[in-house]
Amino acid sequence: MTKVPYSIGNPGRAALELPDGLPGDCGGPADVELSAAALSGMVIRAASSRGLLHRGRGKPRQDAFALGHRDQVALIAVVCDGVGEFGRSDEAAALVSRCLAGAGASGVSWPEAFASANDQLRKLADERKAGENADLIEDGMATTAVAVSLSLDAGGWVGSAAWIGDSTLWHLDVDGTWTLLGGMSDEAEGYYHSSAVRPMPSTDGACSQSDFRLGGGAFFVMSDGVSNPLRWNDRVKDVLASWWQRPPEPITFAAQVGFAMKTHIDDRTVIGIWPDGGDLDGD
Repeated sequence: MTKVPYSIGNPGRAALELPDGLPGDCGGPADVELSAAALSGMVIRAASSRGLLHRGRGKPRQDAFALGHRDQVALIAVVCDGVGEFGRSDEAAALVSRCLAGAGASGVSWPEAFASANDQLRKLADERKAGENADLIEDGMATTAVAVSLSLDAGGWVGSAAWIGDSTLWHLDVDGTWTLLGGMSDEAEGYYHSSAVRPMPSTDGACSQSDFRLGGGAFFVMSDGVSNPLRWNDRVKDVLASWWQRPPEPITFAAQVGFAMKTHIDDRTVIGIWPDGGDLDGD
């Protein structure tokens, strides 16, 4: 029997043998964060889990998510993935996710929202590094971000996504097909051979943006802890499609987000959005 309730393929020795790590620092993020919500014809599940790598090293979860809404009609969903080489990236992810969710709920355009969040993050990063004994790595911070506004009308889903770095938005069709709608593309230079990302804070907080309209299906906003195996492995595509054709119970969803798979030991964060009633074709 494995240590984890859900795995895909070989779970790997870390999942089977690695003991629980030290508790996080006082005030740090919980190992697992979970939300469940409903809004204007949508069912929402969100979960973030500290990966085996951070558990083994006694480091905090550096992923974060935030949910909001605009006029009880449009869902605002944000996922941020703190850059692991910096010791305070959990703070960056938490700050940016909340800034973007708040701006989206207020109707601020994504370019303006990202620029503002970037300014706030730069100010916080400068404060953290200004101390007499500050260390550029241990006190540094950076994060990727993907933010989505999503609503339903008579023709189906209407959405707008914006992002910096490699956090992504995916669509799951009724036939189990996954389509990348926003985030770093497969063709990005060095994507398969480098862990390099273009995070915040940046010079100006400029983001990429994509608007879309789709007739059915479900949507998943995620950090690369899930999107990388989803992108690269057909078995992951098939298993996640079978698990997520309908919205699972919240605790089940959190366990599935943290599925064990050899070599994939990063933090995991996913926000799932389904049509109310669970049918991906919207009927």
